[in-house]
Amino acid sequence: MISFPKDFLFGTATSAHQIEGDNKNSDWYYFEEIGKLPFKSGLACNHWNMMEEDVNLMKSLGYDAYRFSIEWARIFSREDKIDKEAIDKYKKLEKLLLENDIKPFVTLHHFTLPKWFSDLGGFEKEENLKHWKKYVETIPDILENTKNILTINEPIVYVSASYLLGDWPPFKRSVKAAFNVAKGLLEAHAYAYDYLKDHGYSVGIVKNVPRFIPGSDKPRDKRARDRIDSLFNWSFLTALFSGKLELFGRKADVTPSNADFIGLNYYNIFKVWHSWSPFSLFFRYNDAGLSKKTQMGWSVYPRGIYESLKDLHERYNKPIYVTENGIATLEDEWRKEFVVRHLQYVHRAIKEGIDVRGYFYWSLIDNFEWDKGFRPRFGLIEVNYETFERIPRESAYLYGEIAKSKEIKDEILEKYGLKEVN
Repeated sequence: MISFPKDFLFGTATSAHQIEGDNKNSDWYYFEEIGKLPFKSGLACNHWNMMEEDVNLMKSLGYDAYRFSIEWARIFSREDKIDKEAIDKYKKLEKLLLENDIKPFVTLHHFTLPKWFSDLGGFEKEENLKHWKKYVETIPDILENTKNILTINEPIVYVSASYLLGDWPPFKRSVKAAFNVAKGLLEAHAYAYDYLKDHGYSVGIVKNVPRFIPGSDKPRDKRARDRIDSLFNWSFLTALFSGKLELFGRKADVTPSNADFIGLNYYNIFKVWHSWSPFSLFFRYNDAGLSKKTQMGWSVYPRGIYESLKDLHERYNKPIYVTENGIATLEDEWRKEFVVRHLQYVHRAIKEGIDVRGYFYWSLIDNFEWDKGFRPRFGLIEVNYETFERIPRESAYLYGEIAKSKEIKDEILEKYGLKEVN
């Protein structure tokens, strides 16, 4: 048996656009509707109308924390219009969670933007930060009893997918634009950190930290691995604390800031090779092929969560929450194995003195997976997208048993765990 600290949080995570439905004032919804994206979110999981049921499910299953995002496009449907109905809805969600002894962790920016803000140039233009500030300043009126706020989810994923590769809204392919958006996000975090700290919140940021390994023993492949690791995993956080941004071969001074904790999102591992193409920044990468593939085409590498926790600890020495870790699969036995084995490595990190304070499985329910649509099934709870019925999978109960006891019992380890955690 392995035991976690009594105050360790076992929660689940979602994001607004992926579950709420009818996010009509956002950039993503607009591009879905005009066919620029391959799938339409529509009503998604209809969570906007079913949040009470979803909170009751969390409570019945024994989860004690929930990470969700506020949709900026609902709060400010237009540049000059605050939607009181949306504010009241998020207030209701906070109240439901706290009444059921579930701690809210709230993300302010999870990829989507108000369409009007995107049309102005989004975070690419410094003068647009005034709109972000107005949004941040509404948060104390919405979340009166929440302690933990996460400013931005996976900033380098957003910068890369939306402004470097051009796969996500606004579909740009520009190193200059990508660099400017990274700068804008750093300034956005700095303002939110100061403002929300002054209002009594604990403020963090969420960083996706995958593992990268060289595709061969060749020195140039090892150097390529080091370049992508530095760019993707560490450049943004290092700039956040130091005020010195180095990214895509460019440099800039930004406002130095802080984070009370870091949220780690961990999913996958890649092999990296050198490329002679400057358009790919002189590296190419692919899934490492270490296991059978999930529905996202990813290998599963449980030790990687320990490696990423250790790297974050050694570089920044901040408290850490695992804010996302999950698997897209129809094989629920594999999901049970995934959860248990990753938690074994989280436990190892804690034993070694790394300040890990919670684990949030992605996700509570099946959801709309951005440019992959509804096919990937990440949820502990299955969603019937025709009726919106919620059906807890066996893994939901297994995870609930762990959450309630703060332990992984020997019989569970014997069936789903690794024999050695090294």
